[in-house]
Amino acid sequence: MTQFEPAPEIQAQKREIRQTVRQLRNQISQQESTQAGNNLCEHLLSMREYPKAKSVACFLSFDGEINTGPLISKLHQDNKICLLPYLRPSKPNRLWFMPYEKGDKLIRNRLGISEVCKPVNSSHRISTIDLLLMPLVAFDINGNRLGMGGGFYDASLCHLLDPEFKHQRPLCLGIAFERQKLNRLPKEPWDFPLDGVITENKIYRFDGVW
Repeated sequence: MTQFEPAPEIQAQKREIRQTVRQLRNQISQQESTQAGNNLCEHLLSMREYPKAKSVACFLSFDGEINTGPLISKLHQDNKICLLPYLRPSKPNRLWFMPYEKGDKLIRNRLGISEVCKPVNSSHRISTIDLLLMPLVAFDINGNRLGMGGGFYDASLCHLLDPEFKHQRPLCLGIAFERQKLNRLPKEPWDFPLDGVITENKIYRFDGVW
């Protein structure tokens, strides 16, 4: 088995973690999620990187994810370029990032997630994004991220692991509830590491990155 082939035992561990944490996340009430989203927004605003950021990629909450509504509203209020992921209709399974303004039409993709309905040439290159806020199912104290399993963010960001792109990448932050934190996650070579994570309780900055 090469390092690029999925390890069955690791895949099984990830499936089990996804199931457990998603069940836990889906037990959170809408009221608690909204309050957590407000707290998350305050934490982001307190970061020294926020005032300098011109473009911020976020996402629309889905499947029990922490409420990003307050954050997106604040991005619009502060005249930031707010971007949302758009799933490419064909392989490879990568994401485009489309500008999202108040009143923009949203459509549901094949996964049932709402996306901005705009021409493909409206998308922004990842290298032009200042802050990239990523959804996740679980994260650990070393900056490892576990997503839903589609590999869309990993595939879209994998080229940024090349040292050549060290200074051409956004600050990549996970967005999650505190209870999605684990001590350790199984990791594979293509899993894109996080620079930090923002929860309703605090900001995690992972050593050696920023």
